[in-house]
Amino acid sequence: MSAIRALAAYAPPPLRRALSGLWLDIKSLPTRRRGDPWSVIHNVGNGDHYAIGLQAVGWLKTYAGLKPGDAVLDIGCGTGRMAHHLTDHPYTGFDLAKAAIAMCQRRYPKLNFVHLDVWNGDYNRTGSIAEDKVAFPAEDASVDVAFAMSVFTHMRFGAMSHYLREAVRVLKPGGRFAFTAFSPREAANPLFDFQPYDATSSVVDARSPERAIAHDHDALAGAIAAAGLKLVSFHRGAWAAPADYDGGQDLWVVAKA
Repeated sequence: MSAIRALAAYAPPPLRRALSGLWLDIKSLPTRRRGDPWSVIHNVGNGDHYAIGLQAVGWLKTYAGLKPGDAVLDIGCGTGRMAHHLTDHPYTGFDLAKAAIAMCQRRYPKLNFVHLDVWNGDYNRTGSIAEDKVAFPAEDASVDVAFAMSVFTHMRFGAMSHYLREAVRVLKPGGRFAFTAFSPREAANPLFDFQPYDATSSVVDARSPERAIAHDHDALAGAIAAAGLKLVSFHRGAWAAPADYDGGQDLWVVAKA
């Protein structure tokens, strides 16, 4: 088992993610639920698929004001961790992983899932759509709550800024956008060894920046304002203690004016 982990650390991104996913699948065998997706197919990280999705939907209710019947847009929906708990909402989810979308369509046929072949240096190096050219699969001013969980942690600053502008386009007036990020701040105690990458961001692995990216807190706040969004609340994650909510990454909640 340790050989899988060692090989994953030095493999090219697609193979690294698959091997890491295989390791997670092996560890999860004693507690797997029937229907839980296999990480070797699309690796969205460690932990209980059902419980993590339920926890994240709880953040939407607590911090983003999600109400019954709200139309939601799941940006980077992965294998449907949050979709599982949002089947009573008008829901659209999209992702760059074709296998993940196919899995979601089989599991939740009443929800709307869209595959977008978006380029990403760690997740989809053959993607045909540039990250800063993506059009979210939603009409203008049609979404009450949009969210992107552990998405901006794998995107460069310019692409993230484009996603913020797209969020403004699809949100209704007063609509909320909740997203997580690594956003360094002074007096923090980070768990990861981020190294400077460019003027606004730092990375864990310069060979594959999208593996894990942190965006400067003030620069991110500036991008939010420039996109036409206003800050509702910010919550510090456990990745850089002290945390003030129960998530691992920082949680930002912003709203369309």
